[in-house]
Amino acid sequence: MEQFWTEKQKENLQYFQENLETWAADPLMKLKHVVIHDKKICGIYDTFENALSYAVHSLPCGEFVIQEVITDNEIVSFLCSATKVA
Repeated sequence: MEQFWTEKQKENLQYFQENLETWAADPLMKLKHVVIHDKKICGIYDTFENALSYAVHSLPCGEFVIQEVITDNEIVSFLCSATKVA
């Protein structure tokens, strides 16, 4: 997986991880999608799709990352079985 990230993306991802706790404490940023380029926020969006649209049209390919402002302890994973109601 390390080969997947460019050096610039790794730097931007590290910047995200270093600032995540601070951003997650901000109610205006929490659960938003941030676009990071050159170790700074270039945009904050409600959806991944909007963040991606901005990034691919405005930033050099392979240099930005998009991350959701959410900490690991806030992620909820569960399985739900489907049932048919007669």
